Amino acid sequence: MKKTLFFLLFIVSFVGFAQNPSNSNVGEKYHRSSLYTLMTVNPSMPFSDKIESTFIELNALDKFNDHNLSVRKIPYQSGKKVKTQQPNIENYLKANDVAKKMIAKWFNRSEKGTFNMDLVSARGFYNASDIDVNKAKLNKRGIALLADAGEELIANTFVLVSHFKYYDKADDAAKAKKTIGILGSIASAAGVSGASQVVSVANTGADILGKGYRVRSIAYLYRLKWNDEIANTFYTKYWTDEATFDINKAKDFDVSTLFTLEFVGTDQAYCDVQSSIFTNKSDEQLVVRATHRAVDEVISKLQKNHDEFKTKTPLLTVEPLTAKIGKKEGLEAGEKFEVLEKNIDENGKTFYKKVGVVKVDNNKIWDNRYMLAEEQAKENGNDRTTFVKVSGGDFQPGMLLNQIK
Repeated sequence: MKKTLFFLLFIVSFVGFAQNPSNSNVGEKYHRSSLYTLMTVNPSMPFSDKIESTFIELNALDKFNDHNLSVRKIPYQSGKKVKTQQPNIENYLKANDVAKKMIAKWFNRSEKGTFNMDLVSARGFYNASDIDVNKAKLNKRGIALLADAGEELIANTFVLVSHFKYYDKADDAAKAKKTIGILGSIASAAGVSGASQVVSVANTGADILGKGYRVRSIAYLYRLKWNDEIANTFYTKYWTDEATFDINKAKDFDVSTLFTLEFVGTDQAYCDVQSSIFTNKSDEQLVVRATHRAVDEVISKLQKNHDEFKTKTPLLTVEPLTAKIGKKEGLEAGEKFEVLEKNIDENGKTFYKKVGVVKVDNNKIWDNRYMLAEEQAKENGNDRTTFVKVSGGDFQPGMLLNQIK
């Protein structure tokens, strides 16, 4: 009986708590990873159209170069559970030559079959004439620049495929109310004073908790395979541009099986999007918010669990130390980051030198999750996270932050 009373009092307390909330341009020039995002499509899922349109439009690429191809949706394999979608996804990626299409995008392949280095030059901040393939292969500096472009840019190209499962929390609420009703009957039979009133308040609490959506997002991460051997084969056997057009090389690229994707890992996240029964937000608005947060959450998890997928973030200011990163990226109190200074060697190749360590200021973490970033900026002007120095010094805006495990 004590356990029953405790359970009912806990629900009442929780309801009371829920109803009383009182209880620059700087650093833009750095080599960013490139990302192509897709999702599996299940037309039978509630709000399928809204989920798809939201996913296509959402800005999950603010820390990545946008490397999306025209197709963003993979047909869902019916009859298979979420965890068994991986073979379906990989069959699609292989059958549709996604790896080769991503290479074609990197080198601006034309319908004729010619390549150029315009995108590589732009994303890598290289001088266009220095990175020209025909000239670059003739000298040591040029070869170093081609290698740098491959290591820093092309080899850090990823494909992220997301699968969503949405749960209407009304189902959970219905189950909770059934349990509450049983416990209330037991309490009343035992002569507990005010049991019916407690059950009424608890049912209201269940209604509040039951308004919204619980989201499960599973993501599969792949990396475009690019190394010295692949690069050498590409530049030797397939490279042809307007000045040196070779139709045979163009045809050879069309049938090539050289380019592949490597599986990096998978992760999942649950996103609880809660609203009170007094909300003025529609179900579709709740779904949009859930989709945004689910994608942010699973990307954050993948970055923490896979070093190669981590993004570098530039320091915005040094007095105080701030950066445009926050809870959207999974930032937590006390997390440490090494501060990296970008350097260029005599051949123009990039390398990074560690100049110190900073950690997150526990009281100044930017909540930049969807629908909260703008609200927080309006309320208190906060649009960045503040860090405190742990070691090193002479930090400059634009230096890069890289999370330490």
